[in-house]
Amino acid sequence: MVENSMEGTMEAFAEELKIIAEACLNDERILEIIKNISNMSEEERINFKSKVLKYFMKKNSPEDMEAYNFYKIILTENNAKKVIDIYYCFLGKK
Repeated sequence: MVENSMEGTMEAFAEELKIIAEACLNDERILEIIKNISNMSEEERINFKSKVLKYFMKKNSPEDMEAYNFYKIILTENNAKKVIDIYYCFLGKK
């Protein structure tokens, strides 16, 4: 039962990465943010993630929550690099 739950979570997470990569096709600002994050060292990424958390701690508008979720996903492990890879796959298919 736990495995099925984990698989579902992983699939949803992979779908989120695809959605973000698709957004990069239409918005250079998002692509630039993701490229910058993907070039950060582990220490820089952790430091930036801490700043993002502090910034959004008292924010609660739908836009703020969407931005927070974006950063939370992108700043987790090597997800920024995964999004860049997906983005280039999308470009190759066009």
